[in-house]
Amino acid sequence: MDFQLRDPGETAGRLRAWLTDVRGLADVEVGDPTIPAGTGASNETVLFDATWSGPTGPERHQLVARIAPTSYVVFPDDTFALQFHVMRALADASSVPMARMHWFEPDPSLFGAPFWIMDRVAGQIPSDTPPYASGGWLAEATPEQQHGVWVSGVRALASVHTTPLDGLSLPSGMLVTPDDPLAAEIERYERFLAWAEEDKPFELARAALTWLKRNQPRASVEPPTLCWGDARLSNLIFQDFEVAAVLDWEMAAVGDPLLDLGWWVFADETLTRGAGFDRLPGFPARAETAALWRSATGRSTDNLDYFEVFAGLRFTVIMARMGRLIVDMGLMPDTFPYDNLVSQGLRQVLSRV
Repeated sequence: MDFQLRDPGETAGRLRAWLTDVRGLADVEVGDPTIPAGTGASNETVLFDATWSGPTGPERHQLVARIAPTSYVVFPDDTFALQFHVMRALADASSVPMARMHWFEPDPSLFGAPFWIMDRVAGQIPSDTPPYASGGWLAEATPEQQHGVWVSGVRALASVHTTPLDGLSLPSGMLVTPDDPLAAEIERYERFLAWAEEDKPFELARAALTWLKRNQPRASVEPPTLCWGDARLSNLIFQDFEVAAVLDWEMAAVGDPLLDLGWWVFADETLTRGAGFDRLPGFPARAETAALWRSATGRSTDNLDYFEVFAGLRFTVIMARMGRLIVDMGLMPDTFPYDNLVSQGLRQVLSRV
């Protein structure tokens, strides 16, 4: 079901019934929900306000419901439950800025798919579409404020990578550490590519995959960490130019944290300069960014070039899959899944190594 077709009143009624009957809350009231623009690719996002009786009287909560996709699946592996449990574990036992996670409902009967409910964090999010470098609150900020946003984002990233894995309370077997984490991640995206290609081989992605296998660095002597996965500015909520919440954990894995740092620098470069815009004047250069992350984590960035290529390959494979949805909607030509800003960015980083 496309959530854009859901009736707001009916949706509010279902949420009210679930909070009352399943969660056991009293005197529940739910306002009509709203749906942010662009929701529905990796999950449906529903914003709503609810009140219920607490120990000292009525409590008002600003909430978000995330509903698993039903009509179009971006990723071949179902990571919907993983996202919730990783986010809750981080909110409970880390310094990573996170929203409070309330409940996970695996039963699909209410909305046709599992869902979870979390606190809504107020703030501003840098835009992907249009790119944050092209205009809006971040582009209009002073260079000092822009610098603060970038530094706060890198520090939030580092806080993920310095969180002890054994301190996270996760269901058994939900987030395992492979014997060779990098090889496992390469294999994961090789499977993803084969699934996304359908019957049309993607020559650029295949070339990148071959390069990654041939040039895979030796296993790091540093232990693997939790990796966020989709590590970019547009997955952060900012308050007063400081990170207030880290969002979107569908790509979470255990591995080399350069997976995230490579994605961070690749995404910014591709979605700004690749889109024809200058990087924001307050943003530090790549070398300064790497130094900031090294200082915060105590880890090496010697293989960052390799992980930028890997970021390009991973993002390109995702866009091959998402691009098909965009083509099917009639928004882009048939060539878009294999020729877009991200695949062009992959071609650029491959040309430099």
